[in-house]
Amino acid sequence: MSKESLNKIDIKKSKRVLLILIIIIIVLSVLLLISENFGNYSKVRLKTNDKTIFSISDLTVDKLKYSDSEKVVRKEMGKPKKEKNVSKDIYSYKELYYDGIILTLKENYSDYMLVKVEITSDKYKVSRKVRVNDKISKVIKKYKVENKTGTYIYGNYSFNSLNDSSIKDNIYFGIRNKKELAYVNRDAIVGDERSNIARMNIEYKHGKVKKITWSYDFE
Repeated sequence: MSKESLNKIDIKKSKRVLLILIIIIIVLSVLLLISENFGNYSKVRLKTNDKTIFSISDLTVDKLKYSDSEKVVRKEMGKPKKEKNVSKDIYSYKELYYDGIILTLKENYSDYMLVKVEITSDKYKVSRKVRVNDKISKVIKKYKVENKTGTYIYGNYSFNSLNDSSIKDNIYFGIRNKKELAYVNRDAIVGDERSNIARMNIEYKHGKVKKITWSYDFE
């Protein structure tokens, strides 16, 4: 075999090796991208507005957010129209009533912190610029992840899985019926620790939002 023929064979082999390497790099890159997006459920991206799935970070109302102290809440909201002290299980709660909104604070050592909000007025805005009287179609687009059909808007487990302690994973889903949307995100279970749940319930009628309720660590 001539030297020229050998050179041509070597070139062909080099091209094949290079092609194989390129394919391997592409496959690894795709696998890495998938693992980054789905290995951590909080990073799954919405197709509609490039935001993450519903999580504890969505528990906001105007300038307030989950876990804000009583001092912060009262400074932002002012004096409530009515105030009620409630005991449940081993905890004490304070319910602060304002026009169109009720804020629930939970005992937290020597302080109280915000754990629940109920809104019936369009004066207040929750995360993703959603408020009472918005079209429900707008809300669905704001929180939607397009990987489910039918009743479930998105999710990795069903509603019945929330109380299943054998499931250690983070559980998240969006579910709807003719009267209400519900978004849920349960923390992953670590050891024998109790897992908390972030919820947002949006009641609607005639295609418009009538009430928004969110909570965390509140049953």
